[in-house]
Amino acid sequence: MKKLTTKDVTPGVKSAVNAYLMARVYAETMREEVDKIERAVLKECPLSNGREQKRGMPAKEITDPKYTYHCTNEDELQDYYEECDKRERKASLKPDSMPFDHCPALVAENIQNKTQWLICDVAAEMLKMDFDGKELNHRLLCMGLDKYNQFIDLVVGLVVNLPGFKNPLNA
Repeated sequence: MKKLTTKDVTPGVKSAVNAYLMARVYAETMREEVDKIERAVLKECPLSNGREQKRGMPAKEITDPKYTYHCTNEDELQDYYEECDKRERKASLKPDSMPFDHCPALVAENIQNKTQWLICDVAAEMLKMDFDGKELNHRLLCMGLDKYNQFIDLVVGLVVNLPGFKNPLNA
């Protein structure tokens, strides 16, 4: 395989990396804001961990949003989701067009994932691989998330270290 030079970096790779950088910042910011709201709701009205009770252990309060799936009380969960929805809309994190059962942070993280798939698509072309970006994405994921993220970071690093790179967030 020939050595990659700055001239080999295609406009598609540059564009995909720019899209990824913007999506990543959006996802990280959205996750931070949504978690802040969800933590506040859990602090005011903590959910009970019904899974603990099913194992014969005393129920613990759920204080971290990433563990709300442990709550088995449908009424508590519905109240929690309604309060989160209300506050996310009030904070303009969740537009009127977004369905009740959608989380703005997860929607943003899905956009970021799609830009990572795009990076795999255009990187496979740039590297003139014998397979497409979908297969590259699949093979990287089979190697584990660490390898997958390492590949994404390598492609991003390649682009952001190019002479004349302009950060899309400052454009």
